[in-house]
Amino acid sequence: MKFTQEQILKFAPDDASVKAGKALATPSKWVVTAAHEKALWGDCQGSGKTPYKTIIDLVNLAFKCSCPSRKFPCKHGLGLLFLYVSHSSVFSCEENMAPHVEEWINKRSAKQEEKRPKEDAVADEKAQQKRIEARTKKVDSGIEELRLWIKDLVRSGIMHIPQNAYDFNKNIVARMVDAQAGGLANNLKRLNNINFYKEGWQKSLVKSLSKTYLLTEAYKNQQLLPEDLKQEVRSLVGWNISKEEILANTGITDNWYVLSIDTTEDNNLKTEKIWLYGEKTKCYALIINFYTTIQANANNLIPGDVVHAALAFYPSPTPLRALFKGEVKKENVQFFPETQSNIADLFRHVSGLLAINPFAEEIPFLLSSVKLIFENETWFLVDSDQKLILLSNSEDECWLILSITKGNSFVCFGIYQNEQFNLASVFINDKQYPIK
Repeated sequence: MKFTQEQILKFAPDDASVKAGKALATPSKWVVTAAHEKALWGDCQGSGKTPYKTIIDLVNLAFKCSCPSRKFPCKHGLGLLFLYVSHSSVFSCEENMAPHVEEWINKRSAKQEEKRPKEDAVADEKAQQKRIEARTKKVDSGIEELRLWIKDLVRSGIMHIPQNAYDFNKNIVARMVDAQAGGLANNLKRLNNINFYKEGWQKSLVKSLSKTYLLTEAYKNQQLLPEDLKQEVRSLVGWNISKEEILANTGITDNWYVLSIDTTEDNNLKTEKIWLYGEKTKCYALIINFYTTIQANANNLIPGDVVHAALAFYPSPTPLRALFKGEVKKENVQFFPETQSNIADLFRHVSGLLAINPFAEEIPFLLSSVKLIFENETWFLVDSDQKLILLSNSEDECWLILSITKGNSFVCFGIYQNEQFNLASVFINDKQYPIK
C-alpha cells in the first residue's frame, strides 16, 4: 500500500502529533524497521531501556504501539509511516511477520471478517463526518479571530509595523495553523515579504489585508457562491481537494509548451512550478510539484519542451492549476506561442479575470514587442505604445535580460502579480531564454 504525506496528515489526532511524528521519521531513531505485505513494524528507541514496539496494519489500516500515549495514532505510529514514505529502503522486506505482529494482525483480521461491510461503511462515514464537523468548527473559530485581528490592526494604525516587521503577525499565523486553515496562514506569512522600508509599502499591506478579509467574508457566505468559486474559496482557506478527486475529472488533451519552470526551496522542501501553454486550446496551465531536497524532479522537463498530455484542472472560475492525467509524452514537434499582445491587453486581461475571480493571484501572460528600460532606479517593460509596467524581477535578473535582449524589442512570458510583472522567459528569433 502506498501513502502520501497528505494521507498521513489525515490520520494525525493533532498538529503536535504531526510534528513529533516527523521528528521520528529518521532511521537513527529506530533499531528495527520491517515491512510485509500486510504490515509495517518497528522498534523505536525512547528514553528507557526497552524500545517501543510499533505496528501498522496495512490491510485494515490501524496502529498499535507499546508506548503509554493516549493519542491514536501516537507519534511512533505516525513516525513509522512518515519514515516508510520518505525512506522505504531502510525497511527490510520480510516473507513472514514477527510473532507479536502476526498475532495482532490475525486477531484484527478475524474481527474484521465478523463485521458486516454495511456496518463498516456506516461507521467510516460517521467518523469522517465527525472529523469534518470538528475541523469546520476550528476553521470557523480561527476565521473569527483573524477578522478581529485585521480590524484591530487597521483601527490602531499600521505605521508601527516596520518596527516589528517580522513579529507583528507571528501569533495570528500560529493561530491559523492551529485552526487548520493552512491557506490563510500562508496568506499571512506572505505579509513578511513586503519591503517595509520601500516607499508605498502601506498600499501593499492594506491591499493584502483587504484581500484576506474578503476571502474570510466569501468563506462565511460560501453557500451563496457559484460552485466553482466556492471550491476556490475553500481551497484558499485550506480545505484541500485530493488528487484522486481531481484526476477523476475529464482531462483536456493538447500539445503543451513548457513556458518556464521555477523551483524554490524552503526548509528542505522544493516547490516546482511548471507553466504551460496549449497549442490548440490557447490556454495556460500551472503544474505544482513538491519534493524533498534529495528527490529528483518527476517529469524531467525543461523550458521549450513540448509534451502531449491530458491535464485535469482544479475547480475555479478561472481554471489554471492542473495535474498531468495519464502519460506525459515529449513531442519532437515545435510550436511557438504566438502573441500580438501589448501592455494594455495585459491590463484588460487582468481586469477581466479579477471581475470573474477576485482571488486570482498569479496571472500568466505573453507580451510581444516590449523593451526593458531602467529609469529612476527602477526597471520597467515598455511597449510600442509607450505604456509601462513595473518589473518585480531581481536586479541580477534584469541585467541578465538586458544582456540577452541588447536593448531591442522581444517577446516574453511572465506572471502578473500585485500590479507588477515577473518576467520568466524571453523569446528572440524563436529561441527561448529562460530567466528562472
